Amino acid sequence: MSRSAAARWLLLATLWSLQYIFMRMSVPVFGTGLVAESRAFFAALFLVPWVLLVMRDTIGLAAHWRDHLAVSLVNNVAPFVCFAWAATALPASYLAVMNGMVPLWSGIISAPVLKERLGARRIAGFALGLTGVALIVNLGPIELTWHTAAAAVAGMTGAALWGWAGVVIRQRTGRVPAMSLAAGSIVYAAILLSPTWAEVPPLAAWTPGATFALVALGLLCSGLAYLPFFTLVRDIGPTRTLTVGLTVPVLGILWGWLLLGETITLSMLGGAALVLAALVLVMKR
Repeated sequence: MSRSAAARWLLLATLWSLQYIFMRMSVPVFGTGLVAESRAFFAALFLVPWVLLVMRDTIGLAAHWRDHLAVSLVNNVAPFVCFAWAATALPASYLAVMNGMVPLWSGIISAPVLKERLGARRIAGFALGLTGVALIVNLGPIELTWHTAAAAVAGMTGAALWGWAGVVIRQRTGRVPAMSLAAGSIVYAAILLSPTWAEVPPLAAWTPGATFALVALGLLCSGLAYLPFFTLVRDIGPTRTLTVGLTVPVLGILWGWLLLGETITLSMLGGAALVLAALVLVMKR
């Protein structure tokens, strides 16, 4: 990996590890739908001017609408909603560990779609990762209820969608420039999720922390983060790009403890270790 790619990889890992902190801060005030929509909206406010004014490129919202829509649905709309709803019940540290499953899903999906080899090691790693997540959800500090179990399924679904999205983006960047695809897909997501603006809570319910988290989630964790993400998928492929999952569980648990006062238990650390071991198993060449 070149120095440029390594720097982009580190930036992406840092930004994505913070997204669950921002979700946990904003969802209780603004709700699932509006958090998902504002993430797309504020990301679009960053990416569209970047592509048009800084890169002096075109987006092609009409000319490449199929590509933008395909990426938007699997990379933005559905996973944004899944993880925002999961944040109603699960701590940021749980969600960060689930994010560690993204490269495992990408590795499984890449095998039939991109004609990559699906060996016993990759299958074993995927099973090990699922075991790690199950360990955290079942034995972590949060009581296991129907709500927390459903939230865990939603989070895992979001991780699977992001794993699939890496493959879809790799397929589409051959037809559409990487950053044009990032900007166009996020615009489509903002449009598709726009009805949730009807759910805006009264201004009196807003808090400075939740409002900051709402904006930061879009501007930083999607807007700024998509600069390294889409170019890395183009340059080094989806599976290697999504190895940022190696750091997201560790950083996510750290941020949850430092910033939100979340409890860290031995079962959580054990589950995170299993997910990291699974990642190493799958990504090892």
